[in-house]
Amino acid sequence: MRRPLLALTCALALASAGCQKQTIAQREQKTESQICSQLASVGQALEQVAALKPTSTVGEATAADRALATALSSLQSSKQQLEKLRLQNFNTQLTAFKAEVAKVASNKKQTLEQAAVELKAKAQPVIAARRQLSAAVKCVEPAATTPAKP
Repeated sequence: MRRPLLALTCALALASAGCQKQTIAQREQKTESQICSQLASVGQALEQVAALKPTSTVGEATAADRALATALSSLQSSKQQLEKLRLQNFNTQLTAFKAEVAKVASNKKQTLEQAAVELKAKAQPVIAARRQLSAAVKCVEPAATTPAKP
């Protein structure tokens, strides 16, 4: 009775992780779109600052400064949200993989080779999420290592 319940729980966790990944990806795309819009606002505010002339009033200069400060603040907020979403995606994938490792480890009748094959496939989404996170912050990827032969 416990095994079917455990299998059902794992299946539901993986299904919800898959749905959550899509939701996170959609939220990430929406946030990236907001960033593009806010970059345009920053550009407009910079043009407003650049358009100031020696004959401009203090009020015009203050308004241009306020517009730039507001645009930059919005951009910074969206940037932080995007970073949070990207990290959340990685953490979701990692949690799902840890659950798979625990499931495989609990099956004492499975050989190491069978476990390795099963976990290798389950590790791919975690690896992809890590690469995506690494690329987002422009990390240098380490060279691929070949596994040691026994």
